[in-house]
Amino acid sequence: MENHIYTKQSGRFALPQFQMLGVLFIIWGAYLAWQLNLFSIILLVGGTAMATALFGIQIDLKEKLHREYINIFGRKFGDWKKLPNIEYVTVFIEHYVQEKWVISIRGADKYSKVKISLISDINHRFDAGLFNEKTLALKNGELIARALNTKLLDYTDREPKWVEL
Repeated sequence: MENHIYTKQSGRFALPQFQMLGVLFIIWGAYLAWQLNLFSIILLVGGTAMATALFGIQIDLKEKLHREYINIFGRKFGDWKKLPNIEYVTVFIEHYVQEKWVISIRGADKYSKVKISLISDINHRFDAGLFNEKTLALKNGELIARALNTKLLDYTDREPKWVEL
């Protein structure tokens, strides 16, 4: 954790269509660059920005602020908002299913991720990260709960339990 700001960045931007469009702009820009067209610079820069955009969450634990951001070329865009009074931090498993259809053949990819959420006193939930490993998620959950001086609920097993900090 750098200073007092907790950051969790996803692998890639949420919309694959956005990335695909960026790749198409890069290809089109490269073709126009081959023909010495100045418009190619705009397409190459814009396409690269779209194809490499990253999504993330930042929580300023000292100032009690949070934001969801988009990272383009290392610059983070997103507005800081005041974090309400956090009642507890929860770590839980979220299951995902992605169905695929090809003509009459159907398949489904099932996988799970461990998610950290901050629960406020007005029953509002703020997501603070998505992890592949339970131990890493619990470690980050403890870090956030300690910094915010609140409780941690481990809901990764069938029976939820409060973690001693």
